[in-house]
Amino acid sequence: MSVIESSAAHERPRRIAALTETVRGQLLSVGVLALVVIVLTAVAPGVWDGPWLWGSAAVVAAATGLALLGQGPLYNATWLPVLVPALDLLVIMLLLGEPSVPRIAAMLAVVPAFWLGFVGRRPGVVMAAVGGIAMGVALSLQIAGSTGTTLTANAVGAVLVPLTLVAAAFFADSYTGRLEDQQLAILERERDKTAMQRQLVADGVLLDAIFETARVGLMLLDADGEIVRANPTLSQHPALAGTSLDRVLDGARFLDLETRQPISRLEMPFLRAARGESFDNSRFWIARPGHDMFAVTVSSRPLMVDGEFRGSIASVDDVTTYMRMLEDRDDFVALISHELRTPLTSIAGYIELAMDEDMSPELRSWLKIVERNSARLRTLVEDLLIVGEMSRGELHLEPTAVDLREVAREAVATLVHRAHRRGVELRLVDGPSVPLVADPRRVSQVVENLISNGIKYTSDDGFVEVRVDVEGTDALLRVSDDGPGVEPQEASKVFERFYRSQAARASGVQGAGLGLWICRMIVQAHGGAIAFDSEVGAGSVATVRLPAA
Repeated sequence: MSVIESSAAHERPRRIAALTETVRGQLLSVGVLALVVIVLTAVAPGVWDGPWLWGSAAVVAAATGLALLGQGPLYNATWLPVLVPALDLLVIMLLLGEPSVPRIAAMLAVVPAFWLGFVGRRPGVVMAAVGGIAMGVALSLQIAGSTGTTLTANAVGAVLVPLTLVAAAFFADSYTGRLEDQQLAILERERDKTAMQRQLVADGVLLDAIFETARVGLMLLDADGEIVRANPTLSQHPALAGTSLDRVLDGARFLDLETRQPISRLEMPFLRAARGESFDNSRFWIARPGHDMFAVTVSSRPLMVDGEFRGSIASVDDVTTYMRMLEDRDDFVALISHELRTPLTSIAGYIELAMDEDMSPELRSWLKIVERNSARLRTLVEDLLIVGEMSRGELHLEPTAVDLREVAREAVATLVHRAHRRGVELRLVDGPSVPLVADPRRVSQVVENLISNGIKYTSDDGFVEVRVDVEGTDALLRVSDDGPGVEPQEASKVFERFYRSQAARASGVQGAGLGLWICRMIVQAHGGAIAFDSEVGAGSVATVRLPAA
């Protein structure tokens, strides 16, 4: 079936239904007139002796027949809706031509007049006005030959009938106009609603396509934390397959991506997503019996409707290949670092021997430059070796009883001369003894790294302050400075490996971006936490918390 034929097939029933409703209204008008004729016959049987009632009955029959034909071959006739009420007015006018018909019968013309205004609108009002004037003229012509109440009825009817019919038709026209406006508004709302529904369907199809074809795993959770839907990328993953969170988490061990330390159940990204937390790029390893380890990064957003939590959606990206590449890189760096350690040690030894010999001041200054840069290179090599150990989860701790205050004093004593050479005041705020169980060498490395970092980026006449304290069950170390500080969005990244802030790069100070990352790894390995607060132009504060003994 063509589009035109289909449209015509749908249009025909609507037109027939509308016409049927019109014919029903017209038949109602004809029925009212038929009832009038029956009542007149019962009250005044003599009205059938004249030609008026017979003529009226013939017109009524013709109007009824045409109304019935409207449902058949004439259903397409545009003039049919106004035909029957117009004939009704003619019938009533013929009835009024019979003197024996009560004058009150003229008021029955209100029904077809109203219908003319309803279906014919303004042209219908004109037809009702013409009919009313004709009836008024007919009644006024009978005034001269009438007496008594008939005279009064003819006189009053000659004025009231035209006015009443026009008023009825005008009211129907106005009512129909308001009704059509309301219907148009409803139709407009329905069209908008239909368009919106179609757009929603289209958006749903698009979202389904994106959900199903995304190369990252997607998981939709309801408000109770149950998996509502998972795309093929996630459901087919060997380490994450399952129809419920319990099934996904069953038998799985979640390890920190860098330290390879187990993650607590409350910190598991899927359970955080089920609680409605919002986070980005939570990274970890997944270890399952019978499977290789997989590295994934997870992000999550809660789904809120009218302020009510309705669930969450989590994205899961498998970064195993990328992490394996990083491991290969770290292994290569560690190999090179091991190979560099021996010749650097020899260089340092021979420089030390050479410095004991007599030489010119110029040659001694050159040797000092070589000594300073070889020391810097040895530090970098040691840092790279530590990075390799930590990346493989091979950071070995030798915990013992240690006093954090004493560790801080030794670090300050070691670095105070470096600070003075840069014109920086290094001070230790004396505090209580802070005993803890930790690896003294690693803790000392953290303190020295933080102090060195402050000295490097603090300008002349600045200060670096070290403070040790106890807060609850935590040993507290704070290293603050009045350096240039960093932007807030960069402060959260300073503990990332190889990251250097824009201010650090602009300062010209040499560095690999490993010191703070090493500090974080050592502190976390001890079960502690490290934070960094900074404000541009106001300096920075590094805070370390370790479990006190």
